[in-house]
Amino acid sequence: MRQSSSRMWRIWFVVGGLLYLGGLQHPHGALVDMLPDPAWIRAHVTILAGLVVLVAGLVSFRRSVEVSPRLRRWVGFAIVMTAFEVLEMAVHTFAFVDADALASGAATPVLTTHLGMATAIYTPYAISMIGLIWLGQREGALGSPWIGWIGLFGAAAHGVVMWLVFVFEVSGSGILFPLSVSLAIWFILAGVWPAGSLQPAGAAETASRVGARRGA
Repeated sequence: MRQSSSRMWRIWFVVGGLLYLGGLQHPHGALVDMLPDPAWIRAHVTILAGLVVLVAGLVSFRRSVEVSPRLRRWVGFAIVMTAFEVLEMAVHTFAFVDADALASGAATPVLTTHLGMATAIYTPYAISMIGLIWLGQREGALGSPWIGWIGLFGAAAHGVVMWLVFVFEVSGSGILFPLSVSLAIWFILAGVWPAGSLQPAGAAETASRVGARRGA
């Protein structure tokens, strides 16, 4: 595999993380005020694009980098859950169509679907990210403990925010929404952070074959 191909995941990580930071322009306040705000669409379309790019980055990483079987499984789990995040974010984005219905007390099918999907998906997605970040840095294959805490903090915030805000209605817990964006910062840093144990997929097998030929 060409060296340039083995590094493409880094570009996807950086671009995806930068797009995901678009969530910082998310409007604030009650849902009835946020849904009609033009910033709702801008923020969520940008996040959606970032998630799509991150799926590509995770797939590229899994295909092009030699990692342990355990980490490979966690990367696969992260790919699946990030894909579910893409689906949720698409519904999330279109929840603005229920703005008038929410204001008038009518049924809000898209918004309700978004809230249900987010509550169901955010937590396992966060778990997949925590496993990816923790094992990746532990094996020296992805990121580093120097930046890992940023991603772990963001993932943890993302994983509990829907439960605290909408299920248990804990006052002040909405602050976790912007804090969870720190996961995007981890992706950006992980994309540029050197990892000494990384090698292109198939490199170990190729090296063993060369060694066998030399020993023959």
